[in-house]
Amino acid sequence: MRLPLLSPKFLVGTVGSDLLVRSDEACRDLVDEAKNYLLLPQERPLMQGPRTRPRKPTRRGEVLFAVGGWCSGDAIASVERFDPQSADWKMVAPMSKRRCGVGVAVLNDLLYAVGGHDGQSYLNSIERYWNKICHVKPVTW
Repeated sequence: MRLPLLSPKFLVGTVGSDLLVRSDEACRDLVDEAKNYLLLPQERPLMQGPRTRPRKPTRRGEVLFAVGGWCSGDAIASVERFDPQSADWKMVAPMSKRRCGVGVAVLNDLLYAVGGHDGQSYLNSIERYWNKICHVKPVTW
């Protein structure tokens, strides 16, 4: 997480106030470092490092997927794809089941959504997505 690149409001209101972050000295130090970066713009050239440089995809064509989650008190089935080159989010084929707390992995250009919770019970199923350019096809076992 590149804390110095977050908005000040999110850094202070969400990250800095989180109980787990506040209870760990190393995490508090990282939040303080980010606050200094945001509060002292004239000192930023002296504070440059890995946490102040935006991440760039290492290979052209790399994308990020957001799979399932929790929205308005319920698990969701959506799968979204982010292309860092165009800074564009797109909805792709939804999963066949709503999943929050889902495990996600990529192997051989296949995206797997494993387990999770559908809002009522824990799931013991897997969904597999094939990703070639923009074509995503869910396959459920």
